Amino acid sequence: MGCENDGCSHEWHYAPYRTGLGALQRGQGSAVAWLLGQPDHGHVVYTCTTRDTRWDWQVDDRYTYLARLLHDLRLDTAPLVAQLRACGPYRPWPQTDPTDDDNQFNLAVGVLEALARKGNTQAHETLRGYVRDGIRWIDALTTLASSWPAEWWDDLWETAATRIRPGDVAEILPTSEPWLRWRGRDPRIDSVLNAAQRSRKDAQGRRVDLSTTSDAELIALLQAPDTGRAVKVTALHQIRRRARPVPELLDVVEQLAAERQAGLFGALRVLGPQVLPAARSWAADTEHPLFDAAAHLLAEHGEEQDIPSILAALDRLTDEWCGHDRLTEGLARILTGSPSASQADLRATLIRRLRRLTIASPHSYERGSYLRSLLLLDPDKTSGVLPSCLLDCEPDVRLLAAQHAPLTDQTQRWLLTLRDDPIEEASVRQAAVARLNGN
Repeated sequence: MGCENDGCSHEWHYAPYRTGLGALQRGQGSAVAWLLGQPDHGHVVYTCTTRDTRWDWQVDDRYTYLARLLHDLRLDTAPLVAQLRACGPYRPWPQTDPTDDDNQFNLAVGVLEALARKGNTQAHETLRGYVRDGIRWIDALTTLASSWPAEWWDDLWETAATRIRPGDVAEILPTSEPWLRWRGRDPRIDSVLNAAQRSRKDAQGRRVDLSTTSDAELIALLQAPDTGRAVKVTALHQIRRRARPVPELLDVVEQLAAERQAGLFGALRVLGPQVLPAARSWAADTEHPLFDAAAHLLAEHGEEQDIPSILAALDRLTDEWCGHDRLTEGLARILTGSPSASQADLRATLIRRLRRLTIASPHSYERGSYLRSLLLLDPDKTSGVLPSCLLDCEPDVRLLAAQHAPLTDQTQRWLLTLRDDPIEEASVRQAAVARLNGN
């Protein structure tokens, strides 16, 4: 992951967000519009295909974005192919492969996979060839089987039968593709699948199944002094999964908070407004284990009286890029629900903050949240920037833009492109169809 004044030891950093390169690194639609109008600058795309510029590799999106740029600018995919081949075997941190310090393997596979679905024959054959002789062939195959039509990879089972080894058990998910489809075709594959299945059954056997446990029994487990941490995690997960309030959780919350029990925040969110009195007390106590979580609960369910606590939590994020979304959404919700004149300055300050986060933050996953808040607080000016958001890296940003961007001639051209793009998310394509049909 990259850094921008965040104390990272390496020298790489994001380019200024107002530059074309900075916008490109952040996955902004404005960067795409710039490059489409200035194709001679297309080579800068390679700066984002040789190093993964996502702030958070787990949630930020770039593969579709970069694949489209390579396709639309007619850029050579040879550097990406060479990058894939140069990557060595995966090694967990801290013994990482020095050729893959910048997540080059996953980046190359992800972009090439999307390009193949867009009709790029070289990308298609490169990835199939890598499954036949590449080092991390199971990783690549898993990606292809989850994204491509079965007819594009089904014949690779013979390659898999030849290459698979007993030591591959940890990399195999026997209940996912392609292994579900290939079970029974070859004893060499079946042997590893059976071993992987036994391994997972053994692990599951050590877990407690609380799926049929009543809410009262879950609370009793959480209160019992001899209940282990893992069982408590499972109990809290069940409360969150059922998504119905369990007010009795508040009777044991102080004990769980003191234990720093994982899973507690998710279960508390299910309480809805019932959590507010407790959350307000936690937000007033800087030493309380739930001090930071309290502001997020207040943002989700709170009222005008909770604004100072939410603002204070935002101020604590001044040097951070993650975690602004829930807090700013909460403020936008409260301010929109009570648009009093006394809050005009705060409203203007929040709008400025959201605008800066929208264009400056490298954490693109939160960008859709910022835009939704801005549409509540400042719909006229916000709708004016939405057309270029149709080109954004994040699917939820493209969806929002497809639903709300003013229907200019350019917007309609981009909506047509999204509607017909085989690598676009189904929800975005459907929204594009609806807007183009006047719905």
